[in-house]
Amino acid sequence: MEEVRATSAWVASHSSHVTVDSLGIEKVVESVENSIPKVEWNYEGIHYFDNGPLTVQYLFVLDALNFCFWPGIIASLYIQVLI
Repeated sequence: MEEVRATSAWVASHSSHVTVDSLGIEKVVESVENSIPKVEWNYEGIHYFDNGPLTVQYLFVLDALNFCFWPGIIASLYIQVLI
């Protein structure tokens, strides 16, 4: 979580059109806290799963590979979102 805070702080400090509303973040956290249901993912040995951050990294790379074969304008729009 600390890495997320650090990278978000960097983005906010190096941009002219981005601000972080700390009170707004706290309100969102309070409103969704304990209300998001746990999702059981039935991966059945098809995908890598370690119940930790490596699973998220795996899914990110998998999604990036899936989208890298999109043709033309769709691929360039997706790449802009990633950057």
